Parts: sequence; C-alpha cells; structure tokens
Amino acid sequence: MDSLFWLELIADTVLLWAAGKLCGIRRRPFRLLLAGVIGGAYTLLALFVPLAATLAGKAASLALMLLASYGGEKRLWRPALAYLFLCAVYGGVAAAVTLAAGKATARALVFSAGVSLGVCALPFRFSGVRGGKCKLLLIGEGGRTTLTALQDTGDRLTDPFSGKPVIISSEGQLAPLFTEEQRNILAQTVNEAPETRLERLGKGFTLIPLRTVNGSTLARAGKASAVYQDGQALGPCRVVFSREKIECEGCDAIIGGDGI
Repeated sequence: MDSLFWLELIADTVLLWAAGKLCGIRRRPFRLLLAGVIGGAYTLLALFVPLAATLAGKAASLALMLLASYGGEKRLWRPALAYLFLCAVYGGVAAAVTLAAGKATARALVFSAGVSLGVCALPFRFSGVRGGKCKLLLIGEGGRTTLTALQDTGDRLTDPFSGKPVIISSEGQLAPLFTEEQRNILAQTVNEAPETRLERLGKGFTLIPLRTVNGSTLARAGKASAVYQDGQALGPCRVVFSREKIECEGCDAIIGGDGI
C-alpha cells in the first residue's frame, strides 16, 4: 500500500514537472511535490471509496493537482493538456514494458517515464512552443529599462562564452542600458565592419551566432550588469539586439522557456 502511494507520488510529480517543461512554464518544486502528494493520496482513496474512482472523482483529483502545481497561470489548459498527453503515453509505454518484462519494476517504470518524455518532447521541440510571460528589469552602465518577455521553448540561443541564456529585444528597447556615446554609435547607419563598430562600442559588446528561419547571421550583443526576473535578482546577462522590433502577444523581448 505504501509503495503504491510513493510510486504515484513520484510519477505524478515527474509528469507534472515534464508538462511544465514542455509548455515553458516555471516549475516550483514544492508545489509539484504537493501535487504529487495529492495524486498519491487519491490513488489510495480510490481503492476504498468507490465514488473516488468515478470519472467525477478523477476529474476532481486532476483539478486539485493542476491548481496545486500551476494554479495562477493564465492558460492553465496548456499544462493540463500536456499532463494528460504525457499520462496517456506513459501508461501505454509502461504497460508494454511491464508486459515484456513480465512484472512491474521500478526500473521499468523509470525507463517508461524517460521514453514517454522523449516521445512527447518531439512535437514541442520542433514547433517552438511558447510559454508564459515575465517582467524583466535590466540595469546597465547608462541606466535601466523594463521589458515584458515571452518565454519561448523554441529559443535555444545562449552566450557562447558562458553558456547562459540571453535576452533578445530591439535596439530601441535596450538603448537605455548604455551610455550616451554608446547609444550614438548604435544609432549610426554608416557602412562599417561589425568588428570596427564593436571596437568603438567598447568592452562588453560582442557578436553572437544567431540562426533564424531566414538563415544564419551574427547578431550584436551587449551586457546588462544586473537582471531581475519577476523581482528575483539573477545577476548579469547578455542582451542581443534584434534587427526588428519585437511585438508578440504584448511582449517586447524573448527569453528561453526556462527563463534566464
């Protein structure tokens, strides 16, 4: 009985985490664990209370788990669908593995979970699923700027030197971070080599390889000395200048689905 509770707790926690990962939603370990406890408790309850095993009981359990893990998200239906999708695939893979092995083992369940996540991640990986939004406060040598960023799981751009995620926004939105002299250089449209302009801009500026649907290019990048995401201090971060103004779902910047 205890083993059933723990198996359900672990499975529900992992699948809910994976659902948030696929949807580009910030995962909070305590809330995910709480949802897992609800799932484990429901499984035991369904064994002794016939009403809990009905469709209504299952729906109520699912609602409680989603509220515990991702309550407050504007589009709660997204992690809900991803979780159900993962559960369906996981159930099928686990049944096949158990049938092949002759019995259900912890190793078989872990293997099933890994295969399920890999299968479910494929459509998300190639479609670039867009997740939630967050508020960014960037502070630089010349001043500060605030941005509304879209968390996009299709954004895999990182700083080639540190390996950390970057922030992509337009030159106009990022200009307040820099000194007046640097802003004047950025605003100039003279035809000169990128290396020459970077040298004039000074320390902190570089070129980052950027691949888009239109091909590959070298994007100019500066640096914010401090970044706050939804009020949480994250330290310095590289900022990449987009050639076009970003206007997507009310956002003026893009970051990866996992945040910064």
